[in-house]
Amino acid sequence: MTNTEQLHGATADRAIADGETYVHAEHGRVEITGIWQQTQRIRRIDATRNGDERDMIVVRFIPGEDGEWIDGLAEPLDDFLDAID
Repeated sequence: MTNTEQLHGATADRAIADGETYVHAEHGRVEITGIWQQTQRIRRIDATRNGDERDMIVVRFIPGEDGEWIDGLAEPLDDFLDAID
């Protein structure tokens, strides 16, 4: 478990994982293609919303349209969590 996973795991409200599929409010069904904190790739994170920009985590994902995957997108973790709630 990475430091980021430990940090967020203590007060987690949900977990997200690389390679998993979620329903995004704006983009429909999306597949996570990477979770990044600075240059460190994280495979799974017990995610909480924390507004600290030094520890910003970015979620990269590919939205699917009618089963066809299109260009990749990225959002800060907090925005992604809001969109899949």
